[in-house]
Amino acid sequence: MSVLAELTVPASEFVLADTLTNVPGMRIEIKRVVAGTERITPYFWATGGEFETFERGLREDPTIQDILTLEEQDGDERFYRVTWQAKTANLLTATSDAKATILEAVSDGKSWQLKVLFPNRDALSEFHDYCVSNDFSFQLERVYRAENPQERAEYDVTDEQQEALTAAYDAGYFEVPRRTTLTELADGLDISRNALSARLRRGHRNLVANTLVHDE
Repeated sequence: MSVLAELTVPASEFVLADTLTNVPGMRIEIKRVVAGTERITPYFWATGGEFETFERGLREDPTIQDILTLEEQDGDERFYRVTWQAKTANLLTATSDAKATILEAVSDGKSWQLKVLFPNRDALSEFHDYCVSNDFSFQLERVYRAENPQERAEYDVTDEQQEALTAAYDAGYFEVPRRTTLTELADGLDISRNALSARLRRGHRNLVANTLVHDE
């Protein structure tokens, strides 16, 4: 039975540690991770900080081999792909070895909040033992059964994105012509129009990336 684990990890134990130290106001939200034996490629949104300083930090980070800006939204949010060289054991390789999937990873510059889907409790135990044997610091906040693990792992849509997409569909937002506006939909969900727009956009991205687009 698949299980979800929520972890708090110090920024120094995860990706982009040096860069985030130099840009304390930057918020990072990892949307996808492609992990290999030596190279790890995270795709992430960055917001809330000074992009020039942040990107300079990425370029100067000796563990990062490649940086690509994939998208920019309203000048205050950017979507990146980086190639990170895994020269030593780390939490991402531990996750990959356990056949687990990182569903959410959000950093405030000081720590990371992770939500990880493990295929079973044995895999979670193996991950725990690996981290302990390599002296990785983390706090296990919560462990619970995944209600719909296949869908979450396959499509990588968060609860907030699913709520927004479902509400928009039910209200006729995707119909032509539309039966509701973005503002009306946001009011119904008790969130801002910008927040709803971001959830719909990211939800769409995740659905397309995991259904219509296939990496070579």
